[in-house]
Amino acid sequence: MQGIDLTGRGELPLYEYLYRCIRDQVVAGQIAAGERLPSRRTLAERLGVSVVTVEGAYAQLVAEGYVVARSRRGYYAASLPSLPNAAAAMPVVAASAHAAKAGWEDKRAAGSVPYDLTRGANVASPGAARLWERALRDVLAHESDDVLYRTPPARGVPRLREAIAAHLARSRGMSVDPSLVVVGAGAQTLYGLVAQLLREGGSVGVEDPGYARASETYRAHGLDVRYLPLDGEGISVRALRGSDVVMAHVMPSHQFPTGRVMSVARRYELLGWAAEKDGRYVVEDDYDCELRLAGRPIPALASIDATGSVIYLNTFSKSLSSALRIAYLVLPASLDAAFDERLGFLSTTVPAIDQVALAQELESGAYERHVARYRRDMREVRDALAEGLLDGPAGQRVRIEEADSGIHFVLAVEDDGRGEAGIAAAARETGVGLTPLSSFVRASEHAGTPDGLARFVVQYDGLSAGEASAAAKALGSVL
Repeated sequence: MQGIDLTGRGELPLYEYLYRCIRDQVVAGQIAAGERLPSRRTLAERLGVSVVTVEGAYAQLVAEGYVVARSRRGYYAASLPSLPNAAAAMPVVAASAHAAKAGWEDKRAAGSVPYDLTRGANVASPGAARLWERALRDVLAHESDDVLYRTPPARGVPRLREAIAAHLARSRGMSVDPSLVVVGAGAQTLYGLVAQLLREGGSVGVEDPGYARASETYRAHGLDVRYLPLDGEGISVRALRGSDVVMAHVMPSHQFPTGRVMSVARRYELLGWAAEKDGRYVVEDDYDCELRLAGRPIPALASIDATGSVIYLNTFSKSLSSALRIAYLVLPASLDAAFDERLGFLSTTVPAIDQVALAQELESGAYERHVARYRRDMREVRDALAEGLLDGPAGQRVRIEEADSGIHFVLAVEDDGRGEAGIAAAARETGVGLTPLSSFVRASEHAGTPDGLARFVVQYDGLSAGEASAAAKALGSVL
């Protein structure tokens, strides 16, 4: 490990600056693959910082896949696939749920339950309604009618696009030209725009199990959809290369429904696949990246893209409310002219007044403060639910998977012969709605649980901490 100068951290927290220094050395090859890193105590003493600071940096490096933790042996640099100019893609920035497989949603809508873990909240997140009301009152009081009621350009109000670019620099490590930001009324609208941009290309690869609304939207716009399997690190690049797809739709920071975080090695492999041929793209669906419940948010795939292959897509629906329907994408420069040529005639699908209100929230810091509070609230709900399950009568038969990556996790249960359907039915009798993970699998060859565990996707953002405890108690009686 090369010398680390902590005097250059500026306003960054110590652990984050240390994480960045080590990460950059791993990416640049200054720390060789397989090289053992100093122990937490040794590095803390060498740098004159607390062990807690080093633990925080190491934990983030392990979570992202730059470092591998080996039990009782220490920490080792991971082996990363080579990618031309990968290191150059690391920007220097100042610190400053979903529908299931077709048919499942209809079934669950037939009868409600007190504790519905089958879908996310349909209302504004705590505090979001008041935040939005204040923003609207303020812009109505201080902005001119010409600003609020004029039809915005196809890509959205320039002020909001500039605010989004600044927000991405702060929160996602991305250096974004505001002119490449496109605002739209929800993620599905933007999926449709992407499909129209690439319509002549043919096929799109989607994760399986995955988010059905993405694949169905692509299909509705005339694209052929290929369902590609996941492994422990993310979408299979081998399957990608064995297919005819020109675009891959992925959720690297918190895959839905499995909750997996794509390893940095797999991210480089994916970017390498895109760079192999002209006209290949990766759609990064970063839908709840800000709601990671442990450590700092996982950096965006787009932040290490040196090839201009990533179409970045995000939404404010998870952090504010699904009713607001404000999302955005960031075009790679190679699609800038194509967007104007093919879609420049469109009007923006989000009213100017809503765009200006959101811009003000981003500019003032109100949005980031709200997200911090919401993340704290969701952590309390997650903890109440997980602790109630693990400490309850079924604690020895269940395990919680991917609990830190965002606001859903996977509940794995020892199958006593009832199967997923039988366990879900028993849970419903106690007032708890559960969605089997298998219901999100679209290709039959990707189904099955070789470890014999029944798995369920648990979406808890519609619950309070008290409701989560009650749901765990009810579930524990039948698991």
